[in-house]
Amino acid sequence: MVMAFSNDSELLDSGHFVYTIHSVIPLAKKQSFENLQYRMNEAACCFDGYCGQTTSFQDKDDGQHLLATTRIVFEALNQCLHWLDSSERRRLLYEAETLMDYSYQGTLESDSFDQWIQTKQPEKVPVWKVNLLVWLALYPSVMFLILLGNSTLGTLPLPLNMLVSNFITVQLTGHFLVPRLSHLYQNWLQTSSTRFTWLGITSVLLMQLFLLLLFSLLPGMPWDVSGLRPHALGLRVV
Repeated sequence: MVMAFSNDSELLDSGHFVYTIHSVIPLAKKQSFENLQYRMNEAACCFDGYCGQTTSFQDKDDGQHLLATTRIVFEALNQCLHWLDSSERRRLLYEAETLMDYSYQGTLESDSFDQWIQTKQPEKVPVWKVNLLVWLALYPSVMFLILLGNSTLGTLPLPLNMLVSNFITVQLTGHFLVPRLSHLYQNWLQTSSTRFTWLGITSVLLMQLFLLLLFSLLPGMPWDVSGLRPHALGLRVV
């Protein structure tokens, strides 16, 4: 079903993807251009997600040309791209160029994609929530790196050790752990519910507590000091 829009404002506020094309045409070709847009509209009706189109004209300063603004509306971006790249649309443009001596000189309005992305984006995720997930990913990454790199990275000078360790940790958290945690906590990141927000915070803290106990009690860790004699930890005063 093709929707009817009374004006461009109503069309832009519809929440659908709006593809806007500006074309400069000779004044004498206005009727031919309108006929072309009519045929375009009829052909696009057969494509999934098509909602309609509008065309408006504005006089150019030279008095011999018009600026035609055509807005094509689809429910989704991929549906619009399917129509724009279709053989049906290319055939109509070719016929217009050969039969009506129509030279297609259009430019895409850059805001077309920006407007659609803004309407489809959820509310901005609070920075503190992202930081909590980074913290949850960073802690086990660093601890496991210390364990696994005790005999390799641990032998390097501390500045070089930290440089290499930080690089590995950033890659591990940025490309693997944080994206997966973000997917797991997707609803929590976007929620405005106070109760749901606190449930997410609690789950992060409980997971960190579990990891803390695990790393503290697991025997054989490089930081295990349970076997040291009490006096070995004292300072010798001369």
